[in-house]
Amino acid sequence: MNRAASLLLSMFFGFLLGMAFMNLFHLHTLDNLYRVQTQLTNELLDREIKLTRLTESMEKQRVILIKDIEIAVEYEGNLLTKDKIEKSVQFFLVELVGKELSMVDGEMLYKILDERILEVEDKRIQLRMKYLILSEKISISLTAKTLE
Repeated sequence: MNRAASLLLSMFFGFLLGMAFMNLFHLHTLDNLYRVQTQLTNELLDREIKLTRLTESMEKQRVILIKDIEIAVEYEGNLLTKDKIEKSVQFFLVELVGKELSMVDGEMLYKILDERILEVEDKRIQLRMKYLILSEKISISLTAKTLE
């Protein structure tokens, strides 16, 4: 009976060890797929919002309108955290899509984003503005650094 119990116990631990290695092996793939799905969902929602705002604005008048916002974040860390930083910045700026270019104050945008501290995944992340280009497509480049 002792031999059978030890054999059964070793098979059980082997099964658990095999499951753990299998989870570790597939964890990276699942993280990448989750990241891609989240990114594509966010892009789809952003484009739908932009399209409705542009349509509404173009019906009202014929002026230079902001059609898109491009955000580039340099972050040395988890890619999911980087995506959440981009989403947070996009949240601050989503109201600009569909507005007249002459109505947007670039200096105010700079002051809003430069040295802003975000709370992302229980981390404090400070943003630094690299550049801001105002045209039909607002281009913003930021560096993000985790604060201690």
